[in-house]
Amino acid sequence: MTDLLIGHGTHPGETGKNNEDHYAINSFPAEGGESLTLGIVADGIGGHRAGEVASELATRVITEVVNQSSGQDYRAILEAAFTQAAQKVAEKAHSKPDYHGMGTTCVVALIAGRRLYTGYIGDSRIYLIQNQNIRQISVDHTWVQEAVEHGLLTREEARQSPQRHIVRRHLGNNPDVKPDFRLRLTSDETPEQSEQNQGLQLEPGDAVLLCSDGLSDLAEADEILNILTGHELQAAVGELITLARQRGGPDNITVVVMQVPD
Repeated sequence: MTDLLIGHGTHPGETGKNNEDHYAINSFPAEGGESLTLGIVADGIGGHRAGEVASELATRVITEVVNQSSGQDYRAILEAAFTQAAQKVAEKAHSKPDYHGMGTTCVVALIAGRRLYTGYIGDSRIYLIQNQNIRQISVDHTWVQEAVEHGLLTREEARQSPQRHIVRRHLGNNPDVKPDFRLRLTSDETPEQSEQNQGLQLEPGDAVLLCSDGLSDLAEADEILNILTGHELQAAVGELITLARQRGGPDNITVVVMQVPD
């Protein structure tokens, strides 16, 4: 039902580990005749294959809530979807010993007509490609990101820090964990200003990329941009996954791209 151009793919990486990433792309009719296109990437956390249980559950619950929603307050719809996902994942995490400690990151982009709404939790990322530029519009929920924001680390030090994978917020044992609705367009915005960017109007050629840290840990933003602008969309996703694999592929790699046609 969507008229957006779509590219998507996932790979377990090069270490033989199970693929605990999960993703989904769906389109639904909405009030007023516009279509909703929903992209989700979730990166599971936890042993005994529990990470893949958490990521699949979060993806499924968020998709169902958006599909069953009504009205055009899409920020509120995403908030309700994350609330239910947090509750369901927490219930599952407490349901049996093998699931204790499981969790997942989750990034969501909802495009209503040509307006962009985002919600996220964890260190998976959302990038906006616009006017031949790329910007990370999500904020990592990690220890090193907090250290950068408080002036304790530079961004270069953060990229090299052995603590860069310490996630400070994710869907897991806590049913009351809150997602983030900042859609950050400039580095000097206040959190309130970033949240007011929800509903950003997308223009022809604009693209939104969602990925797990299996890509963002190994590819710089400008490298992602160069590949996206140099290939057809699905081929670009394949090239991005190949790049991460060639650089060792220590983690699962998942990429979803949604682009407004020219």
